Amino acid sequence: MTEQKKQVLIVDDAPTDIQFVIENLKDEFAIKVAGTGRKALELAEAYPPVAILLDVTMPELNGYETCEKLKSIDATKDIEVLFVSANDSIEEILKGYEVGGSDYIVKPVNPEELRRKVRLAVQNTEARFSVVSEKKAAMEAAMTAIMDASEQAFVVGFLRQSFNVTSFKDLAKLTVEYTSKFGLANTVQIRGPWETITVSSALPIAPLESELMYRLADSGRILEKGKRLILNFPLVSQLVKNMPNDDPDKCGRLRDHLALIIEGASNCAKNILVNDEIARLIEESNETLLQIQKLQTNQKETNMKIMDRLMDEVQQSFLTFGMSEEQEDLVLSKIRDAVDDTLDNFEAGLKIDEELKNIVERLEDATVHMQVSEPYSGEENSADDDDFLL
Repeated sequence: MTEQKKQVLIVDDAPTDIQFVIENLKDEFAIKVAGTGRKALELAEAYPPVAILLDVTMPELNGYETCEKLKSIDATKDIEVLFVSANDSIEEILKGYEVGGSDYIVKPVNPEELRRKVRLAVQNTEARFSVVSEKKAAMEAAMTAIMDASEQAFVVGFLRQSFNVTSFKDLAKLTVEYTSKFGLANTVQIRGPWETITVSSALPIAPLESELMYRLADSGRILEKGKRLILNFPLVSQLVKNMPNDDPDKCGRLRDHLALIIEGASNCAKNILVNDEIARLIEESNETLLQIQKLQTNQKETNMKIMDRLMDEVQQSFLTFGMSEEQEDLVLSKIRDAVDDTLDNFEAGLKIDEELKNIVERLEDATVHMQVSEPYSGEENSADDDDFLL
C-alpha cells in the first residue's frame, strides 16, 4: 500500500514561482496552492498542512501579516512557516523570525536547498505535533486521575458516614445523597424482614419504579439499558437514571464506585438487622431478669414472715405442753439455729440480687450504646423526575 504523501501549502501570487516549487516538491509531497494570504488562512485551517511556503510580497495580506494570523490560530500555530523572498536583508530575515517564521529561502531558489529545508520543516512540525499530542494525553490522564481521586473521596465519605447509621431509612437517604454527589439521579431501595424502604433523589417516587425495583432485586448483580443502571446486592438495590454513556471511561469509573457504595450499604443493612435483633434480645433479657429479681425478693420476704410466725406459734404452744424451762430453751435454740441458717441463705440471696442488678444495668448500658448514634440528618438532593422505563 502506497504511503500517503504529506501536504505542503504554497502561498504565492506569482504563477511562475508556484510552478517552480510544485515541480521540485511534487514527487515527495502533496501540494495545495493559495494565491492570497486570506485564502491561505482558510486552507490551512480547513486542511492543516505539515509545512507552509509563504511569499513575502502579496496583495491584501503580505507574508508577515499572514504568518502572524496563522500563529494566532490553534489549528495552525504549530505548523512550520518558511518565507520565500528575493529580499535577503538582515531586517527582512529578522522580521520573518519575529512573526513566527522558522526559516527563510531567498529567490532565486535552489531546488536542492528547497527540498532540504521543506523536509526539515516537515520533521519539525511532526515532532511538535507529537509533543503536543503527548502533552494532551498526559493532561487527560492527569485530569482522569484527579477526577478518580475526587470520586473515591465520595466513596470513602459514604463508608465513614455509614458506620453511624442505625436505621434503613437513614441508610437509604445517605446512599442517595452520596450517589447524587456524582451528578447522578438515583433511587435506593432497602428490603428488610418487616419493612421495605425506598428513597429517591427525585420526588415523588413513582409507584411503578418502586415495584419494579423490588421485582428485579433477584435478576442479577448489574442490569443496564441505555442510561439506566440497576445494582442489586443483598437487602439493597439502586437505580441510576442518567449514566454518562457518551463517556465510556467515566461510565466505567462510576459503575465501580457505585458498586462499592451499594456493597457497603448492603453490609451496613445486615449490621442494622443484627444490631436490632441483639437490642431486642437484650430488652427481653432485661425484662426477664427484672421479673426474676422481683420474684426472688417476694419469696425472701415471704420466707421471713413464715419464720417469724413459726417462732410466735412455738412460743405460745409452750404454755400447753407443760415443758420445763430447759426443754423450752432447747427447742427455741434449735429454731433459732434454723432461723440463722435461713438468714445466712438470705444473705447469699442478696449477693445473687446484686449480681442480677449488675447484669440488668450492663444490659441497659449496652442497649443505650447501640442506639447512641444520632439519626442521619442529611437532606435529600432534588433532581428532575424521569419516567421509569426499562
